Amino acid sequence: MAFFTELTNDEVYYYTYALHLQCNYFDHPPGVAVLIRLSTLNLLFTNELFIRAGAIVCAIIGTWLSYTIGIKIRNERTGFYAAVLYNTSIYSSLIAGVFILPDSPQIICWLASLLVLINIITEFENNKKPRPVHWLLFGVFSGICILCKVHGIFLWIGLGLYILFYKRQMLSISWLYISFIITMLLVTPIIFWNMHNNFVTYTYHSNRVAVHSLQLNTKSFLQATIGQLFYYNPINVWLIIRSVFFLRKERLFNSSIERILLFTGLPLIIIVSFISIFDTVLPHWSGPGFVTLSFIAAAYLDKKLSQDQFSFPVILKSSVILIVAVIAAGLSILFFYPGTFGSKKINNYGSGDFTLDMSGWRNFESEYINWIKQQPDSSGIKQLKIVCNKWFPAAHIEYYIAHPTHTEVVGVGALNDLHNFAWLNHTGRDLKKGEDALCIVPSNYTIDMQIVYGNYFASIKPIHVFTEERGGKTSRFFTLFLLKNYKATDAVHTINITALLPKSDFNTLQHGIEFIHIPVQKKTVKPVLYLNRVEPFNNDDFFSNYISYVFHPPQPMPVSNPSY
Repeated sequence: MAFFTELTNDEVYYYTYALHLQCNYFDHPPGVAVLIRLSTLNLLFTNELFIRAGAIVCAIIGTWLSYTIGIKIRNERTGFYAAVLYNTSIYSSLIAGVFILPDSPQIICWLASLLVLINIITEFENNKKPRPVHWLLFGVFSGICILCKVHGIFLWIGLGLYILFYKRQMLSISWLYISFIITMLLVTPIIFWNMHNNFVTYTYHSNRVAVHSLQLNTKSFLQATIGQLFYYNPINVWLIIRSVFFLRKERLFNSSIERILLFTGLPLIIIVSFISIFDTVLPHWSGPGFVTLSFIAAAYLDKKLSQDQFSFPVILKSSVILIVAVIAAGLSILFFYPGTFGSKKINNYGSGDFTLDMSGWRNFESEYINWIKQQPDSSGIKQLKIVCNKWFPAAHIEYYIAHPTHTEVVGVGALNDLHNFAWLNHTGRDLKKGEDALCIVPSNYTIDMQIVYGNYFASIKPIHVFTEERGGKTSRFFTLFLLKNYKATDAVHTINITALLPKSDFNTLQHGIEFIHIPVQKKTVKPVLYLNRVEPFNNDDFFSNYISYVFHPPQPMPVSNPSY
């Protein structure tokens, strides 16, 4: 699967991390970038398999760590069940175990920290002073975990809650503070980078997770709840819930270990779920929490089965069948679904079809390379850079188009849209004032070129349209535009992002320079009226209809007494 499927939006974006190593990035610490550099042998091998190789290795290590922790807290069979639960969770087996994400190295460091923490708690419970090496290892592993993803701080939150409520005696252990200092020293690169970039990472993420209003958002809560059930396998989640409630009646192992697992696992799940009541979250944020609680579920299974039988319970068999079925169904849709199940409108054909993020880019790469080779040298098109206003599809274009054609993608627009591409602009790939550029627009991520680029270039002209098919039917289009005479007036080119910025300038940079001021009221029509007039077009005439739309776009309807 890692070899045959194309990279997702997130994966190609994290590939851009590895192109230019930093102490931190706009939206995440550097762990995933380092892992990609290692798995690709310093970007020597950059096909999908090598980029994802780090995640696969992490999945193997994660399986072993799960098995080891299971043995530590109860017995060998518990370890086996924990390893099965780890591999039947879509989060740990696919999202972090096949796809290359910050979660891939994070979950390994989380499990390693958890194993060391269990050793510390066990030694303390046995009236022994925890060995200094364990405190050192916990400080190192938890620090590296935070360097992969800031969720690693919940390891220290879990330990702090455990000490606060049950073991205040541990506050007298000097190695506890040494361990914490080690963690803080390891995460200083994140802090220093943000100091030099106006704490952009925390500004960005605080806007994502902060509760700005106490108005209930039923949609986001349902999406988060259903998403977490799906990501962590509904069978596994049911087993976790049942085992946690079982702890109220009977112990499964040492009570201190039960408490440390609950304190490190539950807070992350509770906080993510709480935020989802008011705002949108991503279901995989709570992943380490569910992985932690799965050890309680594994011990519960072992408790319920006879001790003289190393059996494979029906519930685990069901969990395996479910995840295999999900993977099979996903691959079938990805490779064989005819056309798209997204929008069929000319202006955004394929929009809403998430499978297109992992489908068709290789074919488009081949078609684009063939087309660019046919262009005469005198046209100058071969030497033009490619501009994009958002990190997606910029990252896909970087990996599948720019890299094989030895050209560069330049971010043009606002920081909150470009993310890491704003920093890549400062690595020698930037667009100079007066230069021409190309722009590739997939129909499933369509934009109004005049609104997005009209103030930044003297002229914009579509020059070619590529058609992508799947299962014998059109799935989307790629339109190639020629943009003339760059003005260098967009947000990321008018403010120095590498310096510590005044607050007012930073706000301008984050949100972009608003070149169109349309205060739309709730009861008025939408500004871009003609987009609402576009109807689905005839399946037998996809290409000609789309060509007509691109080269001769419909004009906005005149509105009497417009309120914008």
